[in-house]
Amino acid sequence: MPLRLTPLEYLLSRFNLLPVPLFDTPLAPGIARMLITACELDLFDTLSRGPLPLDTLAERLQCHPQGLQLLLHILVSAGYLRYHRNCYANTRLSQRWLTSSSPMNVAPYIVHSQDIIAIWDHVDKVIHTNAQAMRMPYEEDASTPEMQRLLARHYAGLASLATTLGAEVAYRVGLPTGSTQLLDVGGSHAGYSVLFCRKYPALHSTILDIQAGIQAGQRTAKQTNMTDHMSFVCGDIVKDDFSTLFSHTFDVALYFHIAHLLPAELNAMILKKVAERLRPGGMLVFVDQVTDQTHGSRLASLMVQFMALTMTTVGGTCYPFATIRTWLEQAGMERVRAHRLLTPGATLITAIKK
Repeated sequence: MPLRLTPLEYLLSRFNLLPVPLFDTPLAPGIARMLITACELDLFDTLSRGPLPLDTLAERLQCHPQGLQLLLHILVSAGYLRYHRNCYANTRLSQRWLTSSSPMNVAPYIVHSQDIIAIWDHVDKVIHTNAQAMRMPYEEDASTPEMQRLLARHYAGLASLATTLGAEVAYRVGLPTGSTQLLDVGGSHAGYSVLFCRKYPALHSTILDIQAGIQAGQRTAKQTNMTDHMSFVCGDIVKDDFSTLFSHTFDVALYFHIAHLLPAELNAMILKKVAERLRPGGMLVFVDQVTDQTHGSRLASLMVQFMALTMTTVGGTCYPFATIRTWLEQAGMERVRAHRLLTPGATLITAIKK
């Protein structure tokens, strides 16, 4: 994570007797690149059924044995693989988090992470100007094969992260009694809708997003056998009138990981439109990186600050809780509460319509 130190190495680093900056680079970025490569090769899935010797593994992955061995040795040292009796096998870490047979699989997000890393190539401009340096993928021309490939990787990664880490959110949120209609604003991949509809079988989710996002959500619905619980509406959450898009009100609305993409005034405007489509007593559930909700966790702080840098690069930002509470209260919501999640880096906020 990404370096696994022995107890002695850990103590030496704590006493500043090891050159820790040399571990942060190039070792940490190197391990990240090797992990992405392994996921792209389906290495962990190939080993999910049991250990394999080098030659057999190379044949199945269509790799040169000696070239593949270089990668495998790094993954062994990094704790993702074990080597025993001339065979390679997944560790428990890899089996749980990086195989498609696991409900906790985040391998698609690992593959997508290279697109996030590429955003950081523009960090010099951001530091010197604090200005947007590039656009988000879904703001580009989605008709080109290259952009379609990037968008598919983008949405697949977000879906895997949502279905893995969002389970805690669905568990923590108790919906108003009798809730049957959910609005997932900008819900694209539909991962969060899947979790809520599984928890509440009477719930039907309407996912509102652009066409590329809807296509990803429809794939998720089909893969999870949740098609009957979901409807999809193609629209622009910024420009469209929600009263025109929807003739009925909703019991609950999700606004998940949208706020950091937009300036404050647009968030306030969209949340007002969302609140208007909620019935009295309806619930709005908000999840995002909130800058003042890291609770002293260094890991959470790193995740939030990296998100802030990334979003500034593409024209967004992260906000403190007070700002979000103001948006919600001005939209007609009350009982605005922040809830700490076990998973670091994101904050759950709930509010009830007056």
